[in-house]
Amino acid sequence: MTAPAAPWHARHWDGSWLIIPDLHGHAARLDAALKQAARHPASRLAFLGDLIDDSPRRREARKAGTMPGTPDDSRQILATVRALHGSGRAEVLLGNHEVMALASVLDDHRPLMDLWWKVGGRETAASYGWKGKGDAGELADDLRWLREHGRLWLSIGPPGAEVLLSHATRPSLSRFLNGKNCAADLTPSAVNDEVVWLPLGLESDNGARLRSLPLLDERFTASLHGHMETPDLWTLLDMQDRPAYQLDLHPARRRLALMHVGSEGKLTPGVVAVP
Repeated sequence: MTAPAAPWHARHWDGSWLIIPDLHGHAARLDAALKQAARHPASRLAFLGDLIDDSPRRREARKAGTMPGTPDDSRQILATVRALHGSGRAEVLLGNHEVMALASVLDDHRPLMDLWWKVGGRETAASYGWKGKGDAGELADDLRWLREHGRLWLSIGPPGAEVLLSHATRPSLSRFLNGKNCAADLTPSAVNDEVVWLPLGLESDNGARLRSLPLLDERFTASLHGHMETPDLWTLLDMQDRPAYQLDLHPARRRLALMHVGSEGKLTPGVVAVP
């Protein structure tokens, strides 16, 4: 059972952040993150997307060929994250799994729904008791909330030491400067939107320097990302040697990588066990 969110008010905030990567419909990951959040009561939280779908349980069931469509913890996770956001403590980014769900359920995008159903949407829908047809009820309500409040990227930290957050890769510099970072601002073919779909440095070694990594605006010292599962906390460099940290550890590792961004912009990584 996910720990309830403690009462919180904006006056508690000291300017610091705790960054939480992909939870993938697995309450144990959220529990591990919230236990760390309790150690940073003055920090706000930022979720890097992929809150839903593709839980480790679903992967295990798929591998064994048993129990397709078993409910995951997506509904429970969204309820908790919505409460955290409502209190002012959390911000939420959109990942590719949220983008698939939005298009599938709210826009009746049937080709994308076929993909979403295969990669975890079936289990997310089951957590709401929805079978893929008819009124999606509370699932649709939660997705409308994500569409309204989810962002494609987020700037945090103090002036001169800001950090850019996005789910997959960084937005291009021109795209960042245009300031359009809501669900409505996804590229026309959302399935190809780089900010939510393009993995950072796919098949690149830890520490690689990549020409393909978009440069950051001069206000930023680094960027933080989910989406690309790696065996450990991964660091990639752009051509100006400013790092992009990859926090999404493969679920088989049963660990969660977090990053604390201090009020002065100091980055402190941490890796915690997931039962």
